[in-house]
Amino acid sequence: MNNKRSNDFGRMGHAEAFDASFEKPADDFPLRPTNEVLIRKKKRTHNKLKQRLKIAVIVVGAIALIAGGAAWAVVGSIKAGEAAMKQASEPTQIETAEDAVSYDEGRTIEHNGHTYAYNENIVSVVVMGYDKSLHANSTAGSGQADAVMVLALDTQTGKATVIGIPRDSMVDVGEFVSDAFIGQEKMQLCLAFSYGDGAHTSCEYTTTAVSRALYNMPMSYYMALDYDGIAPLNDAIGGVSVNALETIPNTGIVAGQDIVLYGDNAARYVQYRDTSVLTSSLDRQARQVQYLQAFSSKALASAKGNVTSLIDLFNVANQYSVTNLGVNEFSYLASSVLTNGITSLEVVTLPGEPVQGAQFVEVYLDEEAVYQIVLDVYYTQVD
Repeated sequence: MNNKRSNDFGRMGHAEAFDASFEKPADDFPLRPTNEVLIRKKKRTHNKLKQRLKIAVIVVGAIALIAGGAAWAVVGSIKAGEAAMKQASEPTQIETAEDAVSYDEGRTIEHNGHTYAYNENIVSVVVMGYDKSLHANSTAGSGQADAVMVLALDTQTGKATVIGIPRDSMVDVGEFVSDAFIGQEKMQLCLAFSYGDGAHTSCEYTTTAVSRALYNMPMSYYMALDYDGIAPLNDAIGGVSVNALETIPNTGIVAGQDIVLYGDNAARYVQYRDTSVLTSSLDRQARQVQYLQAFSSKALASAKGNVTSLIDLFNVANQYSVTNLGVNEFSYLASSVLTNGITSLEVVTLPGEPVQGAQFVEVYLDEEAVYQIVLDVYYTQVD
């Protein structure tokens, strides 16, 4: 405004400039210099600035409230998840090894000269990998679970242990015709999935078989991830670095070489299997466990204590999964890990001997070793 006025003055003559410096007199009022008008205009401008500043403060406050509301929403989600998981993870009908002595319905165990107390803070999620497109085109019903693992998490310490279970492990599997239970037979664990609908009932049957194999440890939650979801999850954290355990055809992945896996290469690394080799399923499981460790380490490091970043990954996984694990429960698990500063998963694989069956490979688990793993993961040695 001032610049425009000075330019106007520059274009006026002296007489015009003098006349313009005074307002036209009213009846009873003396002449008032233009400076007073400018002061009023400055006050109006100042008032506008104050008004804009107030609006800005309100907007910033609103944003802060929204952010705070989001934070409280996460806290509420974590609390709800904690309550749900504690209720769902109560042990029932715990089994023990033949040479073990149990008290308090299996909550206290004496085995090999030591006493163990059941850890009430452990929550388990059975994680399965499957090829949905392959199952959709299969004539063998709902297909099979190509990978089976258990994530056992101590919600008090944040310690997370992955128990790898060979898909060909010979375990007790319930047989069903439609929804009718017709018996139980020892067969490959992966076949439990085939008795269901390819979705939730398949997951439930597999989860039950896993619980039996681990002496009826409570397995209340499951997640079956379609292999199509591996690439999006992998790329969501910027790729995963591994030292290749095996050469994967048509990928550029060479055994013994370091590589950062992106996109379809990540899926191929965890999915490929040479069926002409007796131990191919165990070799694949080793790659899957290696990949899971590398993925989780990077995801936890990238989260930097921020639960919402892990929730974002969970939401990506949900697009390719069948699960009964809700966002509340996941938020609680993620918070337990991050709060305790856990940056990696511990991994143990159930040991067993692979043999060639009548048609397919059969893995016979070392029951003594399996039971010791159960005690190490789900119990605390107290003596």
